[in-house]
Amino acid sequence: MYHIFLAVVSIVICYKFGDWRNWRKYYSTILFLILSNVVCILLTYNHILWLHETKILNHTFCDLFVCITVYPSIVMLFIPKFPKKITKIITHISFYVAIFTIAELIGMKFGYFTHHNGWNIWFSIIFNYILFSVLYLHYKKPLYAWAIALISPHILFFLMKIPYNSIK
Repeated sequence: MYHIFLAVVSIVICYKFGDWRNWRKYYSTILFLILSNVVCILLTYNHILWLHETKILNHTFCDLFVCITVYPSIVMLFIPKFPKKITKIITHISFYVAIFTIAELIGMKFGYFTHHNGWNIWFSIIFNYILFSVLYLHYKKPLYAWAIALISPHILFFLMKIPYNSIK
């Protein structure tokens, strides 16, 4: 139920405040975010770092549900209002990191989101700062974002001590 609530709230907020008219401008960045999440799910399948918990769907379907509902909405809210000044950029990214962190903490409190294998809320915060920075980079300079996306799983595996032979 929590994930459906997140999806509905994201879509309603995006419908009211997002840039729906220009969704095609953000389409490749939406796909980049979805693909990045799916790759992360696949790479950490046997060494899960975080998990969407639900009684209705298994965690893979729940992740995919979040990918196709919440992520497009977030991109269409985040990118169009991206500021130019560095202080406002930091505030803008921090706002979205705070939203993701609060949603994660609420999910954890009610048992809809769990951390595993050494992952914790501080890693999530750092991860989300990187995520939102790379999302905007992808929108402006996609090849640089793809380079980061190709390198970052290796860094994650190193930091979280995930053996490569755990990849499904």
